[in-house]
Amino acid sequence: MSYSAQSRIDKAQLVFLDGAVVAVAFLAATWLRHGAGLLASGPVDGVPWIAYSTTAPFVALVFLLIFRYRDLYSQPMGRFAEAVRIAQGATIAITGMLALMFFYRGYSYSRATVVMFYPLVIVMVVGGRSLYRAYGVALRANPAARRNLLIVGFGTAGQYLGRQLIAHPRFYDVKGFLDDDPAKADAALGDRRVIGTTADLERAVVEHQIDQVIIAIPSAHRDRVMELAGTCMRMKLLWKIVPDLYDMRLERLSIDHIGCLPLVGLRGSGVVGYNWALKRAFDLGLAWLAILVSMPLWLLLAAAVKLTSRGPVLFRQRRIGLKGKEFTFLKFRSMRTGADPRLHQDYTSDWIYGRTGKAEEPAPRSLGAAARGSLGNGEAVHKLTRDPRVTLVGRFLRRTSLDELPQLWNVVRGDMSLVGPRPPLPYEVERYTEWHKRRLDVLPGITGLWQVSGRNALSFEEMVRLDIEYIETWSLEQDVKILLKTVPALLFGKAY
Repeated sequence: MSYSAQSRIDKAQLVFLDGAVVAVAFLAATWLRHGAGLLASGPVDGVPWIAYSTTAPFVALVFLLIFRYRDLYSQPMGRFAEAVRIAQGATIAITGMLALMFFYRGYSYSRATVVMFYPLVIVMVVGGRSLYRAYGVALRANPAARRNLLIVGFGTAGQYLGRQLIAHPRFYDVKGFLDDDPAKADAALGDRRVIGTTADLERAVVEHQIDQVIIAIPSAHRDRVMELAGTCMRMKLLWKIVPDLYDMRLERLSIDHIGCLPLVGLRGSGVVGYNWALKRAFDLGLAWLAILVSMPLWLLLAAAVKLTSRGPVLFRQRRIGLKGKEFTFLKFRSMRTGADPRLHQDYTSDWIYGRTGKAEEPAPRSLGAAARGSLGNGEAVHKLTRDPRVTLVGRFLRRTSLDELPQLWNVVRGDMSLVGPRPPLPYEVERYTEWHKRRLDVLPGITGLWQVSGRNALSFEEMVRLDIEYIETWSLEQDVKILLKTVPALLFGKAY
């Protein structure tokens, strides 16, 4: 996700938080006055929830408009200055509310409620924003939700970027700078130092575990800039450039802004920062629900596997996940124990190198791969269609994809996501190009855009293209759509 997009999300979240807190504070003041009887001049007659709850959204909207007028969503400021502006905004809003109550001839709202609401809303908004910042700090501390950043250039542009990113880090952690000027060898911006020259780029990336590089030397020669960008691509790094006034014709171009400086680069993963937290919360909630609901089916399938063939119920396998990290992948066993893995290894080579799915040619050496008519309509399939290692129950499990159910536990453990690229085997990744390895930029998934867009009727290159498209354009709405499309793909026999 880009820096500017994350800024917009942060602002929207803060607006939503403030509005919710104001409404809750208003209802809390209502309960204190009419429920607890605080500042009541007579007997308490019960809480008039309907009258006050219908007014609460209007009160929240007034506060949000005043907060926006006081630049509480656009202008960076210290915590004390922010608290003062919140108090000033609350004073303006409360004054307006009292004036409206004086002239309003409808329902008689309690002035004592407004009096208690005034300090309560200031304390709760300030406290809510403090908790929001603490949550952001905790989230940035998680390596999976942040990017380590290196800035190449310690001139005017580089220092400006550094100040902006240090003051408003979002999910970028500036690890240091590179600059070729000997006079800047010991320079620093706060505790971020110039850690070498551009010749030290590869060393700095490895030592500081850099995820993204910003090339902030707009006056440099084009060839030097492109050489640095080429190094970033070779090292599989996200990169962006503070551009000069020359044209850069790059595929999959993205444009970002930090302050008033434009950054140009290739689009990266959209699953970062708050998006990562949102996707993880969605995965956990839905995975636990699915496990609880389907547990009787788990027991039935486990019994079927155990009673029809010798061996364990679960098949455990090493797979490659986020950033190339290995994990134990779970499935209901669908093959006989001790089956020779070389059949699948041979097929994998054929698929990656584009030797499958050619219906006009004989099937390659992997038995049954890309056999014509395997879909019943003459369409070629990029998979093993007549795998002799699969058991009778295993064929049913694979046809319905019920063998994938145990991967819900992989989701709970954090090894996988509900939606994402399918996790490859280590010997598959050995055959990947740098382009293919971009599939590993997010957690692998149980289902994905590939599965609902043709699955085994697509070539390997088409699968990678869809996976990268999903990674770059991620949204929770897209995950929900893919999950909903997965159900009919299974029910109508399209999950080969």
